[in-house]
Amino acid sequence: MTTLTSETDSPRTLDPARLRELLEPKSIVIIGANTRSAWSHFTYSNLVSGGFEGKLYLVNRRGEDCHGQASFATIADLPEAPDLAIVLTGTDSLATILEEARIKGIRNLIMLAAGLGEAGAEGAALQASLVERARAADQLILGPNNLGFLNTHSRVAAFSHMTQMPMISGGVGIATQSGALAIYLLPYMASRGVGCSTAVTVGNEAMISAIDVMSLLVDDENTKVIAAYLEQISDPAQFLDVAARARAAGKPIVIFKAGRSEASARVAAAHTGSLVGDDTVIDAACRQHGVIRVEGIEDLVATAGLIEAYGALPGRRMGVVTGSGAMCALVADKADAAGLDLPAPHPDTVQGLHDAGLPAFSTVNNPMDTTGYVSVDPTILTKAAQCFIDDPNYDFVVVNGSWPANQAVADMSRATQDEMLRQLTSSPKPVIAMSFLPTEVTEFGRAFAAEHGFPHASDSFDRGITAAARSAWWGQRAAELAADGEPPAAAPIAKPAGADSWTEVQSGEFLRSLGVPYVPAVVASSAEEAVAAAEDLGYPVVLKIASEDIAHKTEVGGVRLMLSDADAVAEAYRFIRASVAELAPAARVQGVAVSPMRPAGTEMLVGVVRDPRWGLVLAVGFGGVMVELLKDSAVRLLPVGPAEIRRMLESLKGIDLLTGFRGGEATDLDELAEAIFKISQVAVGLGDELEELEINPLRVSGNQIEALDALIRWKDQ
Repeated sequence: MTTLTSETDSPRTLDPARLRELLEPKSIVIIGANTRSAWSHFTYSNLVSGGFEGKLYLVNRRGEDCHGQASFATIADLPEAPDLAIVLTGTDSLATILEEARIKGIRNLIMLAAGLGEAGAEGAALQASLVERARAADQLILGPNNLGFLNTHSRVAAFSHMTQMPMISGGVGIATQSGALAIYLLPYMASRGVGCSTAVTVGNEAMISAIDVMSLLVDDENTKVIAAYLEQISDPAQFLDVAARARAAGKPIVIFKAGRSEASARVAAAHTGSLVGDDTVIDAACRQHGVIRVEGIEDLVATAGLIEAYGALPGRRMGVVTGSGAMCALVADKADAAGLDLPAPHPDTVQGLHDAGLPAFSTVNNPMDTTGYVSVDPTILTKAAQCFIDDPNYDFVVVNGSWPANQAVADMSRATQDEMLRQLTSSPKPVIAMSFLPTEVTEFGRAFAAEHGFPHASDSFDRGITAAARSAWWGQRAAELAADGEPPAAAPIAKPAGADSWTEVQSGEFLRSLGVPYVPAVVASSAEEAVAAAEDLGYPVVLKIASEDIAHKTEVGGVRLMLSDADAVAEAYRFIRASVAELAPAARVQGVAVSPMRPAGTEMLVGVVRDPRWGLVLAVGFGGVMVELLKDSAVRLLPVGPAEIRRMLESLKGIDLLTGFRGGEATDLDELAEAIFKISQVAVGLGDELEELEINPLRVSGNQIEALDALIRWKDQ
């Protein structure tokens, strides 16, 4: 089941079968049909050109002929209740039309009109009233402020704008929050030879959201890949549920989420808030749950098209065969940027290429340049490709090629056509054809590919290599998540009495009691008490101001380090109290905390902050004062297990600091991940009570792992 929300209602459920009923009508009425309206013309012509075989009715208030067909003056005059009504009228008439449709028995409607939920309070109120009426009558509205949908396999092109018809049917299902974008996306897909199963524009999402559509596509037998254009993710829980179901079904989700430039860091008391911006959280949610996020519409189409044709690539080791040194250089750069490996050919491959006729002056590399010799022997390209296919060093092979644009090009490639087709369709590992530069697929090319059974060819190395990397990542990520299973449940933890006024020392004692390794501390209210505590703990020591109002102690002179005797401790105590009194006179101060001074180690930050939409978010990075400067961090939604936390650590640019850089003592990453997991479980256990928890720094020296400072901020604190 999927969630259905509105501005006036709590979440409801939308049965996917109910949505499918709207998307697979056997009879349709266009309400507001008018020969002089471009909207009406496009709606009618798309349905006809798209091959709709059901009954198509028109309602025109004058009852005049429209588009060469008779119309009815009112909805009541229709001879039956059509399965779907496409409403082309303005906002003022929508309430009346909805009521007349109810009386007639019409349950599914597309409303194109703008000026509702997106247009201020008055429009939002009208939209809410329409939704309320529709729900009471068991009606379902797609939109408003949208352009409809296409269902290529059912031949329903209920799309109210100019687009190519008939659409190429295929396995890429589309959900888009923008109708206008679909105007350009659909013909672009056709120009790249990527076929569509269903494409739905949701507009204002009054009753049907883009995630509802994605949920439907998970169970759609005609959809292999789910592609989405999203401007917002209004229901993160539903989004993650759909991601999990799609993963289980073996269907990748590829999204283009607009709005990176509008990402903002939330205001927080600790450093973590500067690391966890809105867009960063969405990135983390996608990466964590196996959703492929791309940077633009071209990448959306290239990635979805390649994965539809080849599925998840079995690894990141790529072999490439081209006919140009320039291509080799471009491929090498793109592969490096995308994180793909280009292993050297096996010695047997080198010998095999020369045995196949490659000139002795040619150097066998990966990417492979077959040189101008291809003009002498055109078959050298397929011979080289076969050598790479047989090479155990490669998980998949890319060959330079594309569908012919016309008969002349097809005739030129006839000598290698059959062998290339065999390699592309029958090899034991994926073999992918890619053109050098972006290439539009012509009508001839599409017909040629269909006639001969050629699979999808990526439109360029520039986009195809990146798409291949994403395909390999998706396969690896899906396997990791399947192996990890669900993160262990966290035991509920009650918020202790008085926690709102805790100092860092009290926060540390609380965390230590829950199994988090934390340095001991004693709060002193005088210089004499500080000296006594230092004597008891052992020199050297560190002194820090104890105040629930001061998050960044160094900024108010609230920290002194490496104090090795009683005089130094007493002087430091007096300095700290005086500095804080001057720089933070309003702060409540409980005293000065005395702790053992630990030897130098790698300082890390482990922070949890509550995102208003996504809930608790974990950030891990290199800490101390460098965290905001370097921005070297990894982010995940909670809960998360130790295996994924280890992957977070391994993704950090500074990971060498933990693995024995320049002779340093290496840290057991599993042990460090377990310590961070304990911190995250405390945050999850505290549940809604917690707003923010930060350990900064978490000192790591070999396998000595210990928190040296903590901040806990509670909800509404």
